[in-house]
Amino acid sequence: MGKRRDAFIRRRKAMGISQEELADRIGVDRTTVSRWERGENDPQPLYRRKLADLLDVDKVELDRLLLGADDRAPEQITSARDLTRPHLHEAAITVDDLQRIEQTRTHFQEMYRRVGGVPTLPRINAILDQRVAPMLRAAYENQLGRQLFRAAGSLTAFAGVCAYDADQQMAATARFAEALSLARASADLQFEGYLHALLANQAMHLGELRQVLDHTETVLDALGDQLNPALVCDLHTLAAKAHARAANTNACHRHLEAAETNAERAWNGPSLPEVSYMTAGLIQLQTAEALRRLGDTAAARTYADEAIRTAPDTHLRGQVHRWAGYALVLTAQGEIDEAADAATTMLDRAIGMESGRLHDRLTSVMRALRPYSAETAVASTLERAEVQLAEPGA
Repeated sequence: MGKRRDAFIRRRKAMGISQEELADRIGVDRTTVSRWERGENDPQPLYRRKLADLLDVDKVELDRLLLGADDRAPEQITSARDLTRPHLHEAAITVDDLQRIEQTRTHFQEMYRRVGGVPTLPRINAILDQRVAPMLRAAYENQLGRQLFRAAGSLTAFAGVCAYDADQQMAATARFAEALSLARASADLQFEGYLHALLANQAMHLGELRQVLDHTETVLDALGDQLNPALVCDLHTLAAKAHARAANTNACHRHLEAAETNAERAWNGPSLPEVSYMTAGLIQLQTAEALRRLGDTAAARTYADEAIRTAPDTHLRGQVHRWAGYALVLTAQGEIDEAADAATTMLDRAIGMESGRLHDRLTSVMRALRPYSAETAVASTLERAEVQLAEPGA
């Protein structure tokens, strides 16, 4: 359960606005506003500007209403407005400083992939608050400043990824909002598109399907071929999965076909290092997930087979996801012994990781297998999973 946001509620009532009116004017369901006020999830950046306008506050004050003036987490004290406001300081930023930020992100990305977001988050927050925030208040000329915003935005976004993975959704939303401000200050449309993919992924986890489509389809319509093909593939597969959850078969297939088309598209534009997660076989995994939800298990199996064939070429965290997806497809097809074997491999790969999202992933596989617990192989897998899921980092 989240913490009730009394300050936010008091402000809404002081403005004479009901939950129903707020929901109507923002463009969400009343139940969404209710969940915001109960602290069960957080307004996405897409809605925060409208909220600030309706409540007659600026962004910083809105953050305080949502977080509580005395309850702000240390990693959220530095606002996006502070980060993108240049300050004069005795020290000047150099290219070496930018390289150190980029190297730091690479380091933490590898840590995240091996052990999860829970142990990575406090370390990356410390770097942001103690080293990067002072750099953003230092002296720099315009071009170097844009590069600094870009590098700092990337590290900030990754802190959001780790917070999301650690089940700290409010902190994740705050970091993503900071990263968006930095992306806009850097004038990097590729990076801004990537951040919308992150926000769409978070919205998917929270069950906010309309927000998933707002982030993905709006960016695709606005930028389209201007984006890195790997990012376009990710946006299309996210949209496809949202449509699959809503049982919109035609729209789902349209996005899946677009993802496959872009996977073959050549790209001569600027690189986007943040999409290194788009390894061979990931599109096939995402396609298998969408098709399984639509009930087309035969087609899902074909794509899942390919995702597993290429699994050894991806990082350990990616392998956990692939074996989990494979186990779910096999279970849907009634291949229970094979599904139990896949689930065992999944558990092997997940040892030592502390991750809320991987915990959810493993739990979903065990839930699918539980009706077959009379099978010896399944019973053994369930028993092992119960122990592993109860021990963080096991």
